[in-house]
Amino acid sequence: MGESGTVTRRLLLWIGLAIALMGCSDSLPPTEDSGASETTASSAEIHFVGSKACLGCHSEQAEKWRSSHHDRAMEPATSESVEARFDGSILRHDGQTWRFLRRGNEFIVELEESGRAKEDLTVAFTFGVHPLQQYLVKRPNGRMQALPIAWDSRAKDLGGQRWIDLQPEGSIPPEDPLHWEQLAYNWNSQCAACHSTNLVKGYVEAENRFDTRWAEVDVGCEACHGPGSIHLSNAVSGQTVPGADYAAEDPGGLVLSFESFRDEDWQRASGERVAVRMNPREHDRQLDVCAPCHSRRTQLSESPPIGGKFLDDYRPRLLDPELYFEDGQIRDEVYVWGSFMQSRMHAAGVRCADCHDPHSLELRRSGNDLCTGCHAPESYATANHHGHEPPSPGASCVACHMPERVYMEVDGRRDHSFPIPRPERSALLHTPDACQTCHPGRDTNWATKAMASWSMAATTPRVHWSDHLIRDSSARADPERWLEIAMDGKIPAIVRASAWTRLAREAQASPPLALLRTRLREGSPLERLGLVEMAGLLAPEARTDLLRPLLEDELRAIRIAAATAMTGLPSSTLRPADRSRLAGVLSEYRATQEVNAERPEAQVNLGVLSVQYGDLEAARSAYLRALERGPYFVPAYANLADLERILGRDEEAVEWLRQGLLLAPEEALTRYALGLALHRLGQSQEALSQLAKAAETAPDQPRLILGWALALDAANQRPAAITALAEAIDGGLRNPDLFHALVTLQRDEGMLREARGRTEAWIETWPTDQRAVVLFKELAGTR
Repeated sequence: MGESGTVTRRLLLWIGLAIALMGCSDSLPPTEDSGASETTASSAEIHFVGSKACLGCHSEQAEKWRSSHHDRAMEPATSESVEARFDGSILRHDGQTWRFLRRGNEFIVELEESGRAKEDLTVAFTFGVHPLQQYLVKRPNGRMQALPIAWDSRAKDLGGQRWIDLQPEGSIPPEDPLHWEQLAYNWNSQCAACHSTNLVKGYVEAENRFDTRWAEVDVGCEACHGPGSIHLSNAVSGQTVPGADYAAEDPGGLVLSFESFRDEDWQRASGERVAVRMNPREHDRQLDVCAPCHSRRTQLSESPPIGGKFLDDYRPRLLDPELYFEDGQIRDEVYVWGSFMQSRMHAAGVRCADCHDPHSLELRRSGNDLCTGCHAPESYATANHHGHEPPSPGASCVACHMPERVYMEVDGRRDHSFPIPRPERSALLHTPDACQTCHPGRDTNWATKAMASWSMAATTPRVHWSDHLIRDSSARADPERWLEIAMDGKIPAIVRASAWTRLAREAQASPPLALLRTRLREGSPLERLGLVEMAGLLAPEARTDLLRPLLEDELRAIRIAAATAMTGLPSSTLRPADRSRLAGVLSEYRATQEVNAERPEAQVNLGVLSVQYGDLEAARSAYLRALERGPYFVPAYANLADLERILGRDEEAVEWLRQGLLLAPEEALTRYALGLALHRLGQSQEALSQLAKAAETAPDQPRLILGWALALDAANQRPAAITALAEAIDGGLRNPDLFHALVTLQRDEGMLREARGRTEAWIETWPTDQRAVVLFKELAGTR
């Protein structure tokens, strides 16, 4: 794809792996009483019947579910469902005035926004209930949008019972993706699938509109148990006992049923400090049901089956740095799954329902009693363990082991990786320290000494996978730290999978192919997913050899990841059978992008796929559709520029890149591509300026440093080029291409002693790099 093709690949890596869940159509979806089960039935026999059909027989579960967060996930706006005061009160913020009014049975939000006519927005649905309740309004083309203001439904003495602005940082222009009418607040695309039962997004691409449908407006019984028509039919005909709690082996016609929670499932032997599960399971089907809505993930199919294999219908985000801190603690809102998968709790067989009642969603016991059900209170509920005198906040288990982060101004979410506080590690890795949450004026030394004074804490700290990130009391920066984590069999699968992706992004060479092949064969599904990214470091033949088996993987997310990693490989590396399988999986990939066709990133991905097939006009159409969907989406400009480069139209490429930089002036790779395009046009002075700024913006990107240095050399500024390369390498950016350029320029400049020294360092790190071997021999006899 040439030099600027790097821009495309990098931006695709950014956009292709992660569509975040959030929370919001003009044709209105069916209401709770619309009888939507007829329109969403998967067949004449199996269809959704609605929670009302369940509640008569399952009264105990019904009582718990009513008014739960699932029951109130989404409701038509009525006097009973709306928590907020629509009494004429006003919320003003940076050019916007929101006035909340009641007109008969309607709840109206009157909006005055600078540059736009005053508008009355009618609330159609409530969205959630506590600690915030958001409100949905109808917009053209079947869209529904969540408003960027919400009602704080907490008690007044806790700071609640008020309207709050979810965007307090400042004014959001209408063209910004975070404006309330744009994608970030679109219900159909961002939130609907997790707030209603059996939702079908129904995006009609040819008309750029939504026809979104559901079986039930909220998260009802069938959202977790699947369509209940056969179960209901059996109950009516007397084939099942009403109210019975059917085990998984005898579901009574339910698509999904679960074992009841029993205290005796967890038992603690005499002398042991922690209970163990008496009936261990190889697979936790609860996670397959809960994970789709309690994770950051991309949906891969239009209507995933309830309880299907998670990686078959979704591609989850791993422990990416923008979502998690280096030690795995939550950074962004990640909805529990990714943190829980790291935990010793998950490894021990703890399930969601062991702590949370699946119908009421309440904790099974309050306070520390929940934890001491399995953890011996005489060992853990003491000052010798936690160093605090009850009932102080520090004596609470969750204060140290489930630190809270606040999102959307007031919504506190607890970390489910259950970290053990390690102040020294937190200081070295720049991660949150639970001690400083309660003691913000105290430093790491104070916290460390305080913990050392507790008899339980004075023992050797429990090993944690992030220990690999530290050596000799310093944070490591070498890529090998990720290989150590990936190869440690005691580390959770999601962490090992994430380590493979981090290694792929930081390393300059791949581990031996035999090792990767073994891990693909023996590793978990998540590891297979993470390992795919390593293929980008391999030569075409090795990449094909590694990924070929994954084209037949049982899980769609893995098949698709492998197929996209194989696009662009020379046809000579593929056997006819490989090409046939690859084409089939790429058809699956295209279908997954069409599921999300309302999103600009999906259109860009479709465009790149068209380029791979040589259909440049289809690619152009997809990129232009991306800009229609999101004029703010910089990767679309970069890919259009790359398309113009392929066609030899660099002047047009420059214009697209300039437009992209107006939107994102700090996007270094876009600026780098602009510099290369200007260089091809002979505009060397501006090209050099753009390349220099790109390198300055992203000094950790070897290709950007290399491009700038070579441009300096081409502009007869070789000493400056040598200095730029040397400073990058000495600053820790050890890359074989940078060594090659530096040694070559030093040799040509007559700096033979310096060139020999650099070659020795180069060949010591990459002894198999033939460029280094050749230059080492050439310089060996020079003076």
